[in-house]
Amino acid sequence: TLGLLAWLLSGFALSGESTTGPSAGGPVHVDVPGRADEKACMDCHEELWDVIEGDVPHAPALAEECGLCHEAHAARFPKLLNMRERALCAKCHKEQVAAYTTGSVHTPVREGKCVVCHEVHGSRNAALLVEAGNDLCFRCHEEKHAQTQLPTVHEPFVDGDCGDCHAAHNSPHADQLQGPANAMCGLCHAESEELLFAHNEIPVKGTQCVSCHDAHGSNFDGLLLPTVHAPFGDGSCEMCHQTEGDNPRLLRATGQRLCQVCHRDYPRSGDEFVHAPIAEGDCGSCHVPHASRADGLLRAGIRETCNTCHADLEERGRASKSTHPMKMEQGTCTVCHQPHSSTQESLLSAGAIRTCLNCHETQRHGHPLGADRIDPRTGKGITCVTCHDPHGTDFSYQLRGDQSRGLCLQCHEDPSGG
Repeated sequence: TLGLLAWLLSGFALSGESTTGPSAGGPVHVDVPGRADEKACMDCHEELWDVIEGDVPHAPALAEECGLCHEAHAARFPKLLNMRERALCAKCHKEQVAAYTTGSVHTPVREGKCVVCHEVHGSRNAALLVEAGNDLCFRCHEEKHAQTQLPTVHEPFVDGDCGDCHAAHNSPHADQLQGPANAMCGLCHAESEELLFAHNEIPVKGTQCVSCHDAHGSNFDGLLLPTVHAPFGDGSCEMCHQTEGDNPRLLRATGQRLCQVCHRDYPRSGDEFVHAPIAEGDCGSCHVPHASRADGLLRAGIRETCNTCHADLEERGRASKSTHPMKMEQGTCTVCHQPHSSTQESLLSAGAIRTCLNCHETQRHGHPLGADRIDPRTGKGITCVTCHDPHGTDFSYQLRGDQSRGLCLQCHEDPSGG
């Protein structure tokens, strides 16, 4: 108590008048014991001076205004931050943070993780970036870095800067491109005789460059996508197009008739059940004619391609309490279904029982199954899907009803008469 009293009196003269304050030519400043002075932070964190006094310092750090971002003693957020990361940056960069929330948004920006790309105290790079040029992007996009080692690489990608084509924060265009994809390509590859010659004298105006080409790197000449239609890769455009005519883009036939010149086995003869697009002669619903990122020249991955028509099943799976794990092949639909035609209903690869047994070989179930065990509701043989729906239900084990009684009573009479 005496020590505290002595400290309180130390700021005053024996006469009781202040030795500081207006009469002394400045504001009163009293150092309160236990209260952190922001400039005292650097007494312990002096290693930060190496970055703060570097090429590009962060202004608050250089001014030792640590309290703008940090609490001195305790905080709800990591690094003793006094706000969540995005909200904290927005205190000074409000307009930029607001502008970065529309269109195609870079994942770290969307998640409010500014420090994925920016240093918070100082950096040797412009805009406080963690790394310069492509090295910054490769920290997250390792798959793109791997493409720099492919046999054919796009020069602007390996010799330039990702920012030449992509916006760092957001863009009104897909993949954060600085402009429409074809317009970006046209900056270097304007329509010319050279471009026409590269496409076997077939005009490509109006087509999307990235539908055939990878803008970063490829195993093929011409930066073609990983899966290439053989005639296209061989330059044999005349197999599908009337290259000798006035309109070389004109196809020799339409739809399935053109595809069946080479692919005669789709649908397979004898298959009773045919996938609707195949039955309608529309191979293009699932496949592209020239090149693709997916196997089988699919428009996207297997599941994504199926979901263009069967989005209801995907949505049901998300909303269901219990869904089939579909662990094989990362949950692709073709684990159970044939994509073109089948001898089985629902385009199953085998019968409804055998398809399940392909994965559940050790399953031991007491309920009788088979064509001679009739479901009284349908008059058909009982299979696994009589009681289970693999696409999802609100009951455990993808059951179609309550396993305690409700499901069984759909076929079996209640012996109690209830």
